[in-house]
Amino acid sequence: MNTTKISSEIGRLRTVMVHRPGIEIARITPENKEALLFDDLLWLERAQEEHDRFTDLMTDRGVEVLYFEDLLRDVLNFEDTKGVIIDDIITPARCGANVAERLRKTMREAHCDRVVDVLLGGLLERELPEWGVDPLFADLISDRFHYVLRPLPNLLFMRDNASWVNGGLMLNVLATPARERESIYMREIYRHHPRFRDHHFPVWYGNGTDEHYPASIEGGDVLVLAEDTVIIGLGERTAPAAVELLARSLFAGSSVQNIIVVHLRQERAVMHLDTVFTMIDRSIFNVFPGLLERIDVHIITADDGALTVAKVDGLEAALKSTLHLDEITFVSTGGDAIGQLREQWDDGNNTLALAPGVVIAYQRNQETNRRLRDAGIEVLELDASELCRGRGGSRCMTQPVLRDPVE
Repeated sequence: MNTTKISSEIGRLRTVMVHRPGIEIARITPENKEALLFDDLLWLERAQEEHDRFTDLMTDRGVEVLYFEDLLRDVLNFEDTKGVIIDDIITPARCGANVAERLRKTMREAHCDRVVDVLLGGLLERELPEWGVDPLFADLISDRFHYVLRPLPNLLFMRDNASWVNGGLMLNVLATPARERESIYMREIYRHHPRFRDHHFPVWYGNGTDEHYPASIEGGDVLVLAEDTVIIGLGERTAPAAVELLARSLFAGSSVQNIIVVHLRQERAVMHLDTVFTMIDRSIFNVFPGLLERIDVHIITADDGALTVAKVDGLEAALKSTLHLDEITFVSTGGDAIGQLREQWDDGNNTLALAPGVVIAYQRNQETNRRLRDAGIEVLELDASELCRGRGGSRCMTQPVLRDPVE
């Protein structure tokens, strides 16, 4: 029985990984928010309430929800794995040689809960004495925000750091230093957690010699449309070199035969493909209108082991060709020109399918949700005002692990 497989965006969702907002969100300040990739400060307690409502929407539909923090704590209970994670995170390059040496020792001896708080919430210079580090080193090695180790508030968006494509895993290479450490945690969870360690699955990306920064790729840019077709956004977070390396890996070892590449504008409003495009049923897509015009779209295929690239006339043509569809319905972001910009910014296009034609969407995007319902889609609305401040919707906040095949 498969416990890890994603062969579509719309098959009934069985298992998903999420991260409930925690200490790391409380450590965003007006001074460091841009460095941590946030536009605003979130009210932690309200964000947690909203996230609980979000997971309730999934569990009410029979989805098994795995919590990242619980999985990380589980693997930290294995002494060898705990040591590997601490050594990979508390390095001389990040913390300075003196601090790293002392911190590694004391963190190995500390309770897992304390270690998790540091791994996720970071470490301030004023906290060093609590770990037995000489405070004289604090000013020397802390950054301009007084952090020895920065927090990881973007863990809220579990879509980006790892992705399943069919029966294999992508250990994604994140594009910004603010998120770099997330990949280390995901690697150790998938290697050592009892839930996954005895399952033998290929790693499509993230283990190869050349699969590291600047060849970045993030899960918000990767959508599995069908067992043989993947679409990838090429923008500010995903590099062309990564797409080529991934294509070679998928064509060599998986059932993927087509990779659609969409060239995105490199700007904050379009940080990933799934901020402007998601699949919600077999031939229905939620899309920002600007994605359907004035963009370059290519299809990569393999011919006797060599990559072949063909330019196609827009996204609709690429989808019809690869998915063998005669007709496609694009549900456009709602409202007039201003309303479309507002609802796209508020992740009106970033929807998570729980099954064909069933999605979770932010309640605030009323016009887009109305258009989805008019197209026959069941929309489960999430009432949230804090989560959306982080610039991510229901798809961004989830890492699907298992979906049923689409009949």
